[in-house]
Amino acid sequence: MEKNIENIISNFFRNNISEEELEILLNFILKDKNYKLFDEYVQINFLSNLSMNQLDKTSLINELESRIKKSKKQATYKLLTKNLMRVAAVFIGIIGVAYYLNYERILIESKNIILTTSSGEKIILDSEANKRSTNKTSLDKLEGLVNSETNALVYEKDVALKALTKNTIKVPYGKRFKLTLSDGTTVHLNSGSLFTYPVSFIEGEDREVHVSGEAFFDVHSDSLHPFKVYSTGSSAVVFGTKFNFKNYEEDNFSEIILTEGSLGVKNTIDNSEVVIIKPGDMAKVEYSLGKIELSKVNTVLYTSWVDGRIIFRNENINNMITKLERVYDVIIINNNIELNKMFINATFLTEKETIQDVLNYLVKIYNVDYQIMNNKIIIN
Repeated sequence: MEKNIENIISNFFRNNISEEELEILLNFILKDKNYKLFDEYVQINFLSNLSMNQLDKTSLINELESRIKKSKKQATYKLLTKNLMRVAAVFIGIIGVAYYLNYERILIESKNIILTTSSGEKIILDSEANKRSTNKTSLDKLEGLVNSETNALVYEKDVALKALTKNTIKVPYGKRFKLTLSDGTTVHLNSGSLFTYPVSFIEGEDREVHVSGEAFFDVHSDSLHPFKVYSTGSSAVVFGTKFNFKNYEEDNFSEIILTEGSLGVKNTIDNSEVVIIKPGDMAKVEYSLGKIELSKVNTVLYTSWVDGRIIFRNENINNMITKLERVYDVIIINNNIELNKMFINATFLTEKETIQDVLNYLVKIYNVDYQIMNNKIIIN
């Protein structure tokens, strides 16, 4: 008997035989004369293996065929597992890249001023971020845009359009933005605001925009085309005026402060009657109460943010913290009980003074301590 066959038989009894060797051994013993050689060799060399000593030719063939099938399944499983691992690795890689790109997109959108076009395309408006971006649409190609300055857009006047094309600008905490609409109306957007507007207004139709957050409007006068501002729970109708419109969603109310002209305010929750307000008036629309409260105010306290100032007059600490969080894009936790009892009087130049300058003022005047951890501030 060939030495190669002897080695294969030996591997068979040691249970260390390959699929290829199993098939060679099976083909070998299928011939009667070879089986006799096999049987003699086993009797001499592997007599102690009782299980094999009890096998006849048929049983041996069945055993070999069973092992071959098992070996093929294992090989298939290993190959399948290997391929699945490769696919999984690629899939995980794709998911990882997608997650990273999505995380990067979310991070970019959360930290930068973003314009979303009517087609869903997103454009970074921050001047420095826009220069660094490699995946953006050129501002020069925006429909109706005639000028883009640092943190400002100016749209072309009197563009004839048959259908409205609307864009949306999102301003994150810590930033402000300015744009001039196609009718000449100027809009200043404060931190944490979302503003939807037409690229160009349609002749014969009202001029309508939507705001969430805070915006100051200097509306171009046009008695034939009323200017309407909509938000969750309230709306304002104007013909030519200057006013501040504030309605952060977390506040559950709107505040409309008129500085010039006249306008009508409406609670859209209960579809109430329009209330006309005059310069120096503040209309506070309480969504849950379904009413509009009017009061006389110092308008500068509510509009100074347009010039980069934040003014506090007899302000409680919670209101102050809310404003500071929006302006400086930080999280402030106040653990000082005594500070809760105080009313703050201060003015800060937000474009020149940092949040640390504000905190140092509180330390000096109100004798508090603070800690800064990343963008979280704890006042003790």
